[in-house]
Amino acid sequence: MRLKAEQLDQALQQGLQPVYLVHGDEALLVEETADKIRQRARQAGANDREVWHVEGRFDWSQIKWQEQSLSLFASQRLIEIRLPSGSPGKDGGEALRRFVAESPEDTTLLIISGKIDSRSQKAKWFTELDKLGVSLPIWPVDASHLPRWLMQRMKDKGLQADSRVAAIIAEKVEGNLFAAAQEVDKLVLLHGPEPLDVSLVMESVADNARFEAFGLMDSVLLGHSARIPRIISRLQGEGVDILAVFSAVSWTLRRLVDMASRLQQGEALERVFASQKPPVWDSKKAMTRSALQRHSVQRWQQFLSQMAAVDQSAKGMNAADPWRLLETLCLQVAGVNMPETA
Repeated sequence: MRLKAEQLDQALQQGLQPVYLVHGDEALLVEETADKIRQRARQAGANDREVWHVEGRFDWSQIKWQEQSLSLFASQRLIEIRLPSGSPGKDGGEALRRFVAESPEDTTLLIISGKIDSRSQKAKWFTELDKLGVSLPIWPVDASHLPRWLMQRMKDKGLQADSRVAAIIAEKVEGNLFAAAQEVDKLVLLHGPEPLDVSLVMESVADNARFEAFGLMDSVLLGHSARIPRIISRLQGEGVDILAVFSAVSWTLRRLVDMASRLQQGEALERVFASQKPPVWDSKKAMTRSALQRHSVQRWQQFLSQMAAVDQSAKGMNAADPWRLLETLCLQVAGVNMPETA
């Protein structure tokens, strides 16, 4: 059956379905929806979790729907399949149909996919999964609905705010849900249940170098190149210290360089994510994975020298404009083909 995202909480209270198919383009909402299903599965005893990334010539025979035995600490099993392309292919479609035919009682299947178009939703693998369990299409939040989305999110987080607060945040984040979510989380940390008025929020927004910098890196990881110059221009125009911004950029890029190196050495992606300190959050995994696939490990290592050039320029050790160097670096990491700024 098909559910809207807002219907999921109530449905999960009634028990787990054999399969959940979460699909859409908005990475934050897809991951948060998947997190709810994972949490409910853990509550049901699913301490055994398998994660499979379907890409290239994936061998579907690796996935064993019928497990011989569970671990001593698990009564249920969660199989998580990540399907970025939105299509499992012929072999994958047949494998998923076998799961429907042999659906084991001790297993929950969670499929996390990119957008699945209307034609693919008529395929047998999709319709049979939908009949057995739940499909959850996740739609982007457009600019006109973002204030309402923010109001609901603030309410869910225990904040007391009016529509003017939501409008200020919506204007600031320019439709970036990751940045919007970070703004709400920051307000929770700074103000808790205290009623928020416009002056408090404006003060919070003005003192925002660290959070804005991590919002910048979300755009870089997602490849949203059009946002990068606007964010950097705004930070520079607000008089933010470039070193405050660069510290967040450098922290993220060094993690990416380390992860790219580990992947080249043959480590599994989930193990690489878990090796970071702190580990890569579930809500960040999709964008991080996409960014890692964008460049070779050699290119990631080349970014280190560009980071050094930004640092030196910001400290006055050369005559180059550090903001332009930073913008070039971020655009290149986002996938824009352009020469380095001298």
